[in-house]
Amino acid sequence: MTAVLLALLGGCTLGPDYSRPENEAQRTDFRVSLPAQQAESFANSAWFELFNDPYLETLVHTALNGNPDLGIALARIEEARARTTVTRSAFGPNIRAGMDTNPMPGGESNDATFNAGLGFAWELDIFGKIRRADEAAQARLLATEDGARAVMSTLVVSVASTWYSLLELDEEVRILERTAASQEQSLQLVRSQLHSGVSSRAEEQQAIAQLASTRARLPVARQAVVDAENTLSILLGQGPRDFLDRPRGLPVERVDASGLALGLPVELLEQRPDVRQAEHQLHAATATVGVAVANRFPFPTIGLSGFFGRYAVDFGDIDSRSASTNFSGWGPYVDMPIIDWGAARGNEEVARAGMQQALMVYRSTILRALKEVSDSVHAFEYAAEVIDANTVFKTAAGSSLQLQRERFSNGLVGYLDVLDAERQLLLAEQNLVRSQLQRLQAYLDIYRALGGGWSDSELAAIADARSANAS
Repeated sequence: MTAVLLALLGGCTLGPDYSRPENEAQRTDFRVSLPAQQAESFANSAWFELFNDPYLETLVHTALNGNPDLGIALARIEEARARTTVTRSAFGPNIRAGMDTNPMPGGESNDATFNAGLGFAWELDIFGKIRRADEAAQARLLATEDGARAVMSTLVVSVASTWYSLLELDEEVRILERTAASQEQSLQLVRSQLHSGVSSRAEEQQAIAQLASTRARLPVARQAVVDAENTLSILLGQGPRDFLDRPRGLPVERVDASGLALGLPVELLEQRPDVRQAEHQLHAATATVGVAVANRFPFPTIGLSGFFGRYAVDFGDIDSRSASTNFSGWGPYVDMPIIDWGAARGNEEVARAGMQQALMVYRSTILRALKEVSDSVHAFEYAAEVIDANTVFKTAAGSSLQLQRERFSNGLVGYLDVLDAERQLLLAEQNLVRSQLQRLQAYLDIYRALGGGWSDSELAAIADARSANAS
């Protein structure tokens, strides 16, 4: 009998078996293709090695331990793990204790009989329905784990990107403050020229208007700094606060592109959490088709059931050996629907449509990943050219302003030429720091696009710490 049961339990599984589909990452004409010797992915670098910034490292550690979105993702893993336990429990028999009362009209001492005992029911997984359900649950668990990895990757890069944006906004405030101070000097120069009869009232008003315009931009820039601080605080899982001890300047010099190895495009499948998550979801959807097929006619549900207990005509005698009777019974059962009006077929069609959707999501995720890699790589390369051009622009604009002031002092040009030179220098300085920020953010985008920023060991440590705090 045992051999028969083992043979039945090891029976076939219905529905399609999962296999990884071909994808766009396996094309040889990928726009950012690299030689094989550079296959070691840039994304394999730990985030703290990438940033090399103690202040930023502290911020990221704080975010990993306090960000609520990451906490939600970790809780979803626990939920998915518990669901796999529920699904896997169907492999064993369902054993329950029970007691019931049956009416018995005309009885001698009572009008009822009483039964108490243990019952069991065991569905034999002949057609693989339970195995497919377990396969789907395991795939969903893996997808949930990759979802947490994706949240961690996005969080690490978001903290760094917001941090660099804050430093850039600091620099814009300082540029405006320097410009306002320079324009105050220009105004004093115009007024001194006015007293000497060289300048006019119109030029004085032009200088006043330009200074007021710059001063009006300062509160807007400072508000942008506050907004960035608040965004960073929320990412850290904290209420809005300032970061007064932060350093100054963008760390553009720390971005070293000389050893940048992007890895082969196909390696996105091995590193990017969202791609892995989409594949596991496709696997789960494929296994769900097998569950739906196993539930369809003419495949019956076959199992064993039984009940072992005692029988008595009086409730008080149920535990008395002399006044009650032992009874038992067990045997196979078959549950096979004859007419369900298309419900089982409809469920299978639903499952197959879900599998097609998951396949399209997987392909879309692959294509989006390739686009993000291509976009970020080209943005990183072109940002260097923009920085070089803006550096030249700034140098030339600074020299032009100095020359125009000298010429204005000597009465060779009007104040409009000085105003134009001041506007050009302000624009050049702002363009330079903004292009430096763009290069830093492109560097981060490459890291995230290739799947960097997550670590299983860190996620496990974070989950343990959060569980301990919750306890």
